[in-house]
Amino acid sequence: MPLKIFHTADLHIGMKFNSYPDSVRDCLIEARFDVLDKMIEMANDRQCNLFAVAGDLFNNINILKRDIHRVIKSLDEFNGECVLIMPGNHDYDNGMINLWDTFKKNMSDKILYLNEESPFSLERYGLDVMVYPAPCHSKHSDVNNIGWIKDNKEFAPGLCHIGIAHGSLEGISPDMDKNYYFMSKKELEDIPVDIWLLGHTHVDYPENDTVNAWKIFNPGVPEPDGLDCGHGGYAWVITIDADKSVRAEKVATGIYRFYDEQFRINDDEDLHKIKDTILRDNPDKKVVRLTLEGRISRDAFNDRLKLYEELHDKTACALIDDSGLGIKVTEEIIDKEFTLDSFPHRFLYELADDNEALQIAYELIQGVKGC
Repeated sequence: MPLKIFHTADLHIGMKFNSYPDSVRDCLIEARFDVLDKMIEMANDRQCNLFAVAGDLFNNINILKRDIHRVIKSLDEFNGECVLIMPGNHDYDNGMINLWDTFKKNMSDKILYLNEESPFSLERYGLDVMVYPAPCHSKHSDVNNIGWIKDNKEFAPGLCHIGIAHGSLEGISPDMDKNYYFMSKKELEDIPVDIWLLGHTHVDYPENDTVNAWKIFNPGVPEPDGLDCGHGGYAWVITIDADKSVRAEKVATGIYRFYDEQFRINDDEDLHKIKDTILRDNPDKKVVRLTLEGRISRDAFNDRLKLYEELHDKTACALIDDSGLGIKVTEEIIDKEFTLDSFPHRFLYELADDNEALQIAYELIQGVKGC
């Protein structure tokens, strides 16, 4: 009978989003709870046997008790045999953390908390599965925690063997100093588990939407967490057949999207194209930072605030920097602002065929006029 796993990590429940306006901050905080409920429902719809969180379920170790209880209640809605929870480097467990004391005291029998470096049998859940966790006991470490799994000599042939680890992955994670439980792909491949469920890296690996005969999986964040997160949030649904063959499908999970976009504006139409782009596909779930550069007509420049207001009203949050946006200089503007045959008038007309030089000269003259 196939084993089906819903694999997620890095929910970071408890993120504060303090750099965002009040109007959206509470929504982003709530979305992390909502995406957990959404993934549980997705796992139930796909009749998964396991729901696995490979670290950083919580954003830190100082989580309100009411939020811990809320997370446990959500996890208990999973219809499969077992929920696997392992501490990551943000919600590490060093044996003295109130977060995990509260969690363990209130979790149901369906939840298995993986905080020790030892094999965990899922026989009592009716599954022929052995789990090998590499939990985090501190926020940083220059040594990963999979060494004990390397040293394990017994991998029973009749069982499915699953490794779970939290840490940076070679070639995928930006961990130049190797301070976050760094793991190489080769050392993971060399350990004779059937699959690895990883967490920590906030991008998905592999990149393909479906894969076969693959061993190392990292889901990335299920709910985007900032303007540096360009994807929509993912999880893996992994199926291991009786013959140990592996097939997996990446599923979209996120609720909000973050966009950090730079636009070069060459004419008035470009400005309105930006609006059409931003307001397409659920704009109320978009957090947008726009950097605008270029030159537009005076009328469009004067009316741009109406466009910005519409973006503010229809998106979750719109942060707009138009300091690089200005008025396109035309002969009409030159004639209107400068006396005929005056030096500025003649000088600017001489530059009329060089748009860039004309803009620079016009802005310099305007600056002198303002002194």
